[in-house]
Amino acid sequence: MTHLTIFYLPEVLEHILHFLLIDKSLYSALYVSRLWYRCGAPILWKRIELKGGEAEDRTRLERFLKIVPGGGRKPVYSSKLTHLKITHYRSLSNKKIKGIVHTFPNIIHLDFEQSIDPTGKTLKLVAKSYLNLEYLNISALRELREFRSKNDIGLTAIANSCHKLEYLNISNCTEFSEISICNVVRSCPRLKQLDLSYCRITDKTIEEIARSCPNLKYLNLRGCYIVGYPTYIISKEAIDQLVSLNPNIHIKNFVNNLSPPELIGAVINHLTQNNVVSRRTLAQDLQSLLDLSMRDNLQWYSDPGLTRSTVRSSNH
Repeated sequence: MTHLTIFYLPEVLEHILHFLLIDKSLYSALYVSRLWYRCGAPILWKRIELKGGEAEDRTRLERFLKIVPGGGRKPVYSSKLTHLKITHYRSLSNKKIKGIVHTFPNIIHLDFEQSIDPTGKTLKLVAKSYLNLEYLNISALRELREFRSKNDIGLTAIANSCHKLEYLNISNCTEFSEISICNVVRSCPRLKQLDLSYCRITDKTIEEIARSCPNLKYLNLRGCYIVGYPTYIISKEAIDQLVSLNPNIHIKNFVNNLSPPELIGAVINHLTQNNVVSRRTLAQDLQSLLDLSMRDNLQWYSDPGLTRSTVRSSNH
């Protein structure tokens, strides 16, 4: 006797539609029938990725933000969204972020790369709303990193609430103090990837990572030696200790000694800070950089033109 297996059609169709999602053909399939729409729409809403830096994506992004209400009725499938990526979109206001939090309550993957001001109210709202967050990217614009005042409120809120984080990117967020960075590292033992590029950190942060993040596989330290010198320095000894405790970790862009181009980069870093405090400390920092170059036995070539341009820049 032949045994017949009874299939639940929507369930089978859902598996088929997942393949169309991978092939980026799902959207057009929604128009086949009401059943296809009912099964396909939740899949389409699960992951939304938009880039403000590309014209076509920017149009889609602005269209998407129009459906984000400040309150009231939500889109039918808003609860299905778990992955949201909005990058390189400087017009993402706190009001819109509040609308996103209200509309999409189940997000666990949030990528706001170069789209938000990662300070106080914004991050507090994110931390309060998404306790199950696993992925968070709030990297800031590089050109703005030197003009930020210290503000730990947002990162402290993340440390207090988002203990399930496995990925955290706070690159270029120079407003965060080392204390708050250590707090978030200590509060997120599940971290597997951590990007601290251009953050002001020392051996204290590296030691905290070694103690608190045994599962960390990737650590990016790009530019930390430039923005932090001479107050914030990471030693090779601290890095070696971290690697000895976690041999599977991949540490990217750690630099112990500054090469001539990097020294120039550090000088430019100070010259581009258009404030009185930076000008007053410029001479002291340049002397420190010179001391470092002598320590590392670097050879310089005289360039009077470069010297004159540097002096003019520091006097303006």
